[in-house]
Amino acid sequence: MPSITITPLQPGDTKAFIKFPWQVYAGDHFWVPPLIMDRKAFLNPRKNPFFQHAQVQLFLAHDGGRTVGRVAAVINEAHDTYHNEKAGFFGLFECMPDCQEATGALLDAATAWVRERGATFLRGPVNLSSNELDMGLLVEGFGASPIFHSAYNPPCYTAFIEAAGFSKCKDLLAFYRHRWPDPDPRVREAIVRRQRRGNITVRHVNMKDFAADVKRITDVYNDAWSDNWGFVPITDAEAQHMAKELKMAVIPELTLLAEIGGEAVGCLVAIPDLNRGLRHMNGHLTPWGLARFLIARRRANTVRIALAGVRKKHRRLGIDLLLYGELWEQGAKRGLLHGEAAWVLEDNTLIIRVMEQLGARAYKRYRLYEKPV
Repeated sequence: MPSITITPLQPGDTKAFIKFPWQVYAGDHFWVPPLIMDRKAFLNPRKNPFFQHAQVQLFLAHDGGRTVGRVAAVINEAHDTYHNEKAGFFGLFECMPDCQEATGALLDAATAWVRERGATFLRGPVNLSSNELDMGLLVEGFGASPIFHSAYNPPCYTAFIEAAGFSKCKDLLAFYRHRWPDPDPRVREAIVRRQRRGNITVRHVNMKDFAADVKRITDVYNDAWSDNWGFVPITDAEAQHMAKELKMAVIPELTLLAEIGGEAVGCLVAIPDLNRGLRHMNGHLTPWGLARFLIARRRANTVRIALAGVRKKHRRLGIDLLLYGELWEQGAKRGLLHGEAAWVLEDNTLIIRVMEQLGARAYKRYRLYEKPV
């Protein structure tokens, strides 16, 4: 039997890397193919500003003439500066379910690559940055379809990665509510009391001034999340690039800014689940596929709360109540039925308690693995 060979890809040589998941997920009705044009831009150092502070090496695994796996090795200088660490990351991992040995070979190659660049540990999956929405390996919750921009993988990956010597680093939870909630009367009363005080306004994102509002959300995010485990500040260039990719998914009434005297002090971003439209496009943006995508956007009855935060100096003022109150109201107007909040750190007991009080349950678990190098 031919042995597994690992090939490091040259910059720009990404076609086979991008297309490989179509082999892994053939016949899997849960998997949603990404747009190929988006993946090309994501992996292009000239287009993705993440590469301004990071090094990335892509690897493919072959068994004879068959491609059987892929992985990206990452050195994120912004992470090392912020956390005073020497970290290596792996991401974009995929492997044929009948070729477990390819996982060990790929992760060995990633380990050697980050070690040569001074890393003391390898952590992942991180695709490519912790600021992306699809971080972690799905380890629980395989019976539910993935929500837009969330991670999805075969169950066997857990055993493959653990057999390669990696152990759990941190779990991330996704919470789900099957029925769009009516706020508890006590919560509704608290929202009304806060609204009467009048010094805080909540508004929808302005699509005519989208770049400026993205900058405001970025500033809130970098302040509000700065103490969270694994946080890395997102640059303005990265935020604008990500927002441009997601702009067609944005529903202004579900993308909210809280302001005091014109200064953004809080934000909440809820993204409709567009996977129903994307699934039928099979990676290609054709006119007919675009039409189906736009129909799915209009008819989406599920949203993912992808980001919510309040500047640290403005916490305990009820700003989060006002943001969630507006989301509840707008969701009811749009006929939303379901909501997901993802992701939440497994040890963030405060947010977990809030989710449970709202009637949401943890229905998916994503895991980050780590190994000393």
